[in-house]
Amino acid sequence: HYRTPKREVDASHERFMFDHNRCVLCTRCMRVCGEVEGAHTWDLKGRGIQSCMITDLNQPWGNAESCTSCGKCVQVCPTGALFIKGKAVGEMTKHQGFLTTLAEMRKIEK
Repeated sequence: HYRTPKREVDASHERFMFDHNRCVLCTRCMRVCGEVEGAHTWDLKGRGIQSCMITDLNQPWGNAESCTSCGKCVQVCPTGALFIKGKAVGEMTKHQGFLTTLAEMRKIEK
């Protein structure tokens, strides 16, 4: 199954989990972490079919020293690859109030 390799679920973080199998590499988590939170925890590794999201130079998410545990990446994930521990993806409610603040900041800059 070279086109859909089985990837592991990262449950090392105390509050969140990351299911690599659900990730579609939209990079929303990477962008919100870097541009809004300023932590730059998430990054993209590899090329082509080997591409995947990683934290802190391919460390488990729980060991990522740059992670502030803000949860913004979980809020912007469209597929449920990032989710809160102990909750099914369907049970989660999205709170994206921080995105309106970002939109207001961009209006001021223009």
